[in-house]
Amino acid sequence: MSSKPQIKLDKVKKTYRIGKIDLEVLKGIDLEVEAGEFIVLLGPSGSGKSTLLNVMSCLDVPTEGHVYLDGQDVSLLNEDQLAGVRGRKIGFVFQQFNLLHHLSALENVTLPAVFQGRSESQRKKRAADLLESVGLGERMDHTPPELSGGEKQRVAIARSLINDPEIIVADEPTGEVDTDTGKKIMGILTDLHEEGRTIIIVTHDLELVDYAQRVIRIRDGVLSEK
Repeated sequence: MSSKPQIKLDKVKKTYRIGKIDLEVLKGIDLEVEAGEFIVLLGPSGSGKSTLLNVMSCLDVPTEGHVYLDGQDVSLLNEDQLAGVRGRKIGFVFQQFNLLHHLSALENVTLPAVFQGRSESQRKKRAADLLESVGLGERMDHTPPELSGGEKQRVAIARSLINDPEIIVADEPTGEVDTDTGKKIMGILTDLHEEGRTIIIVTHDLELVDYAQRVIRIRDGVLSEK
């Protein structure tokens, strides 16, 4: 393993202003993630788990404290710089899939690569290969309304891999699919971990704990490892 953690949070706080009230969601988080770990962030609704994932993955910045990615303090970056880091290093899988309904599965998968300097032919070849790898080779011309929930999530996983990221973050990846499909989704994420990628999953589903190397629990914006 590297001498420094792949992700480090140092005294991270996140506060949202709601009307005249300040709502502190993260309350001084210290956390280190080594490259190649499979982590499940477990917590009930409202615990701060999605906010923590967003801060860890450069979708948001802390109100206080610092976030380091491969030793770089990303909490000091502006939005364009953060977008560049996300595009190069992190792949995202969301509970609601976040697919564009008017685009085909292939076109959805290619989108994150548009800003990474690859030609259209390179993007399409990579996307087709990824859709084949998740069992959707015959569905790549279909749009999201023509796909099942499990197929949409597999498209989302393929999209997360288009730029060959080191880290995959998944927010409730099995939340919109049935149990059997959820197991298939987790099987794909397990395979990606075995390839050497860091996997970070946020969930309230206790069954996903079995897949993790490390379980981190969050409640009321505070972490515990039990």
